[in-house]
Amino acid sequence: MSISGLTGSTGTSGTSGSSGSQKSALGDLSDNYETFLTLLTSQLQNQDPLQPTDTAEFTKQLVQYSQVEQSIKTNQKLDDVVSAINKGQPNQALSYLSKTVEIQSNGIALQDGKAHLTVSTDKPAAEASFEITDAKTGKVVRTMALSKFAGTQDVNWDGLDNSGNQLADGTYKGVAKITGTDGKEVSAQVMSFGRVTGVDLTAGEPYLMLGSLPITMTNVLSIKD
Repeated sequence: MSISGLTGSTGTSGTSGSSGSQKSALGDLSDNYETFLTLLTSQLQNQDPLQPTDTAEFTKQLVQYSQVEQSIKTNQKLDDVVSAINKGQPNQALSYLSKTVEIQSNGIALQDGKAHLTVSTDKPAAEASFEITDAKTGKVVRTMALSKFAGTQDVNWDGLDNSGNQLADGTYKGVAKITGTDGKEVSAQVMSFGRVTGVDLTAGEPYLMLGSLPITMTNVLSIKD
Protein backbone atom coordinates (compact mmCIF):
# COMPACT_ATOMS: atom_id res chain seq x y z
CA MET A 1 0.00 0.00 0.00
CA SER A 2 1.16 3.52 -0.72
CA ILE A 3 2.44 5.51 2.21
CA SER A 4 0.15 8.36 1.26
CA GLY A 5 -3.42 7.54 2.20
CA LEU A 6 -3.71 7.15 5.94
CA THR A 7 -1.08 9.05 7.82
CA GLY A 8 -2.41 12.53 7.20
CA SER A 9 1.11 13.75 6.60
CA THR A 10 2.40 11.96 3.63
CA GLY A 11 4.49 14.27 1.53
CA THR A 12 8.23 13.60 1.52
CA SER A 13 10.70 16.18 2.59
CA GLY A 14 11.77 18.71 -0.01
CA THR A 15 15.22 19.26 1.53
CA SER A 16 17.28 17.93 -1.37
CA GLY A 17 15.35 19.99 -3.96
CA SER A 18 15.49 23.20 -1.94
CA SER A 19 19.18 22.63 -1.21
CA GLY A 20 19.93 22.30 -4.91
CA SER A 21 17.95 25.46 -5.66
CA GLN A 22 19.80 27.34 -2.95
CA LYS A 23 23.19 26.18 -4.28
CA SER A 24 22.18 27.35 -7.74
CA ALA A 25 20.91 30.65 -6.38
CA LEU A 26 24.11 31.19 -4.43
CA GLY A 27 26.20 30.43 -7.53
CA ASP A 28 24.21 32.87 -9.64
CA LEU A 29 24.42 35.49 -6.93
CA SER A 30 28.19 35.06 -6.59
CA ASP A 31 28.64 35.47 -10.36
CA ASN A 32 26.45 38.56 -10.37
CA TYR A 33 28.23 39.90 -7.30
CA GLU A 34 31.65 39.59 -8.94
CA THR A 35 30.33 41.14 -12.16
CA PHE A 36 28.88 44.00 -10.18
CA LEU A 37 32.19 44.66 -8.42
CA THR A 38 34.03 44.56 -11.76
CA LEU A 39 31.63 47.05 -13.30
CA LEU A 40 31.73 49.28 -10.22
CA THR A 41 35.53 49.34 -10.18
CA SER A 42 35.76 49.96 -13.92
CA GLN A 43 33.22 52.77 -13.82
CA LEU A 44 34.92 54.43 -10.87
CA GLN A 45 38.27 54.21 -12.65
CA ASN A 46 36.96 55.65 -15.88
CA GLN A 47 34.56 58.25 -14.58
CA ASP A 48 34.62 61.80 -15.86
CA PRO A 49 36.48 63.93 -13.28
CA LEU A 50 34.19 66.85 -14.13
CA GLN A 51 31.06 64.73 -13.61
CA PRO A 52 31.96 62.11 -11.00
CA THR A 53 29.65 59.13 -10.65
CA ASP A 54 27.40 59.11 -7.62
CA THR A 55 28.67 56.13 -5.61
CA ALA A 56 25.78 56.19 -3.13
CA GLU A 57 23.59 54.00 -5.32
CA PHE A 58 26.46 51.57 -5.94
CA THR A 59 27.09 51.33 -2.22
CA LYS A 60 23.41 50.65 -1.59
CA GLN A 61 23.36 47.84 -4.14
CA LEU A 62 26.57 46.43 -2.71
CA VAL A 63 24.99 46.23 0.75
CA GLN A 64 21.84 44.59 -0.68
CA TYR A 65 23.89 41.95 -2.50
CA SER A 66 25.81 41.22 0.70
CA GLN A 67 22.60 40.83 2.70
CA VAL A 68 21.06 38.42 0.18
CA GLU A 69 24.28 36.38 0.02
CA GLN A 70 24.35 36.15 3.82
CA SER A 71 20.69 35.04 3.91
CA ILE A 72 21.33 32.19 1.47
CA LYS A 73 24.37 31.06 3.47
CA THR A 74 22.26 31.13 6.65
CA ASN A 75 19.60 28.95 4.98
CA GLN A 76 22.31 26.52 3.91
CA LYS A 77 23.49 26.23 7.50
CA LEU A 78 19.91 25.58 8.64
CA ASP A 79 19.62 22.85 5.99
CA ASP A 80 22.78 21.28 7.36
CA VAL A 81 21.29 21.27 10.87
CA VAL A 82 18.03 19.71 9.65
CA SER A 83 19.97 17.11 7.67
CA ALA A 84 21.99 16.20 10.75
CA ILE A 85 18.80 15.76 12.77
CA ASN A 86 17.17 13.66 10.06
CA LYS A 87 20.18 11.38 9.91
CA GLY A 88 19.41 10.34 13.47
CA GLN A 89 15.78 9.47 12.71
CA PRO A 90 16.39 5.97 11.28
CA ASN A 91 18.05 4.82 14.49
CA GLN A 92 15.21 6.30 16.52
CA ALA A 93 12.63 4.64 14.27
CA LEU A 94 14.33 1.24 14.60
CA SER A 95 14.01 1.48 18.38
CA TYR A 96 10.20 1.24 17.95
CA LEU A 97 10.37 -2.28 16.47
CA SER A 98 8.14 -4.84 18.23
CA LYS A 99 6.66 -2.17 20.50
CA THR A 100 2.98 -1.24 20.69
CA VAL A 101 2.25 2.39 19.90
CA GLU A 102 -0.81 4.58 20.31
CA ILE A 103 -1.55 6.81 17.35
CA GLN A 104 -4.14 9.37 16.35
CA SER A 105 -5.15 8.22 12.88
CA ASN A 106 -8.13 7.01 10.89
CA GLY A 107 -6.02 3.98 9.98
CA ILE A 108 -6.55 0.70 11.83
CA ALA A 109 -3.97 -2.07 11.81
CA LEU A 110 -5.68 -5.45 12.14
CA GLN A 111 -2.95 -7.66 13.57
CA ASP A 112 -3.31 -11.28 14.68
CA GLY A 113 -7.03 -10.97 13.97
CA LYS A 114 -7.71 -8.11 16.37
CA ALA A 115 -7.42 -4.37 16.86
CA HIS A 116 -7.81 -2.05 19.83
CA LEU A 117 -9.00 1.56 19.70
CA THR A 118 -10.41 4.26 21.93
CA VAL A 119 -13.10 6.82 21.10
CA SER A 120 -13.47 10.04 23.08
CA THR A 121 -16.35 12.52 23.04
CA ASP A 122 -17.24 15.46 25.27
CA LYS A 123 -21.01 15.24 24.77
CA PRO A 124 -23.61 12.51 25.34
CA ALA A 125 -25.11 10.96 22.22
CA ALA A 126 -28.54 9.93 21.01
CA GLU A 127 -26.96 7.57 18.49
CA ALA A 128 -23.39 6.30 18.40
CA SER A 129 -21.61 3.71 16.28
CA PHE A 130 -18.17 2.93 14.94
CA GLU A 131 -17.85 2.08 11.25
CA ILE A 132 -14.90 0.12 9.88
CA THR A 133 -14.11 0.02 6.17
CA ASP A 134 -11.60 -1.82 4.03
CA ALA A 135 -8.82 0.68 3.24
CA LYS A 136 -8.43 -0.61 -0.31
CA THR A 137 -12.04 -0.96 -1.43
CA GLY A 138 -13.79 1.49 0.87
CA LYS A 139 -16.39 -1.18 1.63
CA VAL A 140 -17.95 -1.13 5.10
CA VAL A 141 -16.99 -4.40 6.77
CA ARG A 142 -18.12 -3.89 10.35
CA THR A 143 -20.37 -1.55 12.30
CA MET A 144 -20.10 -1.62 16.08
CA ALA A 145 -22.30 0.06 18.67
CA LEU A 146 -20.73 2.66 20.95
CA SER A 147 -21.72 3.85 24.38
CA LYS A 148 -23.87 6.97 24.34
CA PHE A 149 -22.16 8.44 27.38
CA ALA A 150 -19.60 11.21 27.06
CA GLY A 151 -15.96 10.38 27.78
CA THR A 152 -13.43 7.83 26.53
CA GLN A 153 -14.42 4.26 25.74
CA ASP A 154 -12.50 1.23 24.52
CA VAL A 155 -13.37 -0.34 21.18
CA ASN A 156 -12.08 -3.89 20.75
CA TRP A 157 -12.49 -5.31 17.27
CA ASP A 158 -12.27 -9.08 16.94
CA GLY A 159 -11.52 -8.88 13.23
CA LEU A 160 -14.96 -10.20 12.22
CA ASP A 161 -17.12 -8.58 9.58
CA ASN A 162 -20.85 -7.96 9.90
CA SER A 163 -21.53 -11.52 8.77
CA GLY A 164 -19.24 -13.07 11.35
CA ASN A 165 -16.44 -13.91 8.92
CA GLN A 166 -12.86 -13.50 10.03
CA LEU A 167 -11.10 -10.84 7.98
CA ALA A 168 -7.47 -10.95 6.94
CA ASP A 169 -4.89 -8.90 8.78
CA GLY A 170 -4.23 -5.61 7.06
CA THR A 171 -5.12 -1.95 6.97
CA TYR A 172 -8.62 -0.67 7.59
CA LYS A 173 -10.19 2.69 8.29
CA GLY A 174 -12.44 3.62 11.17
CA VAL A 175 -14.79 6.50 11.84
CA ALA A 176 -17.04 7.27 14.79
CA LYS A 177 -20.54 8.29 13.75
CA ILE A 178 -22.17 10.07 16.66
CA THR A 179 -25.30 12.18 16.80
CA GLY A 180 -25.96 14.34 19.86
CA THR A 181 -29.20 14.68 21.76
CA ASP A 182 -29.77 17.91 19.85
CA GLY A 183 -29.63 16.06 16.54
CA LYS A 184 -26.29 17.54 15.57
CA GLU A 185 -23.14 15.59 14.76
CA VAL A 186 -20.74 15.17 17.67
CA SER A 187 -17.02 15.20 16.96
CA ALA A 188 -14.99 12.33 18.34
CA GLN A 189 -11.29 11.66 18.79
CA VAL A 190 -10.18 8.21 17.65
CA MET A 191 -6.96 6.59 18.85
CA SER A 192 -5.74 3.24 17.62
CA PHE A 193 -3.04 0.88 18.84
CA GLY A 194 -0.74 -1.36 16.88
CA ARG A 195 2.54 -3.25 17.02
CA VAL A 196 5.45 -1.88 14.99
CA THR A 197 6.52 -4.68 12.66
CA GLY A 198 8.92 -2.75 10.42
CA VAL A 199 10.43 0.57 9.39
CA ASP A 200 10.23 2.07 5.88
CA LEU A 201 13.25 4.23 5.06
CA THR A 202 12.51 4.81 1.37
CA ALA A 203 10.73 8.14 1.83
CA GLY A 204 12.09 11.48 2.99
CA GLU A 205 11.50 10.48 6.60
CA PRO A 206 11.19 7.10 8.33
CA TYR A 207 7.74 5.52 8.53
CA LEU A 208 6.83 3.03 11.22
CA MET A 209 4.94 0.08 9.77
CA LEU A 210 2.06 -1.37 11.77
CA GLY A 211 1.66 -4.34 9.53
CA SER A 212 0.82 -2.59 6.25
CA LEU A 213 -0.20 0.69 7.92
CA PRO A 214 2.49 3.41 7.66
CA ILE A 215 2.71 6.17 10.26
CA THR A 216 5.18 8.91 11.02
CA MET A 217 6.89 9.09 14.39
CA THR A 218 5.18 12.42 15.03
CA ASN A 219 1.83 10.58 15.12
CA VAL A 220 2.94 8.38 18.01
CA LEU A 221 1.31 9.42 21.29
CA SER A 222 2.53 6.64 23.59
CA ILE A 223 4.74 3.54 23.49
CA LYS A 224 4.73 0.35 25.46
CA ASP A 225 6.48 -3.00 25.19
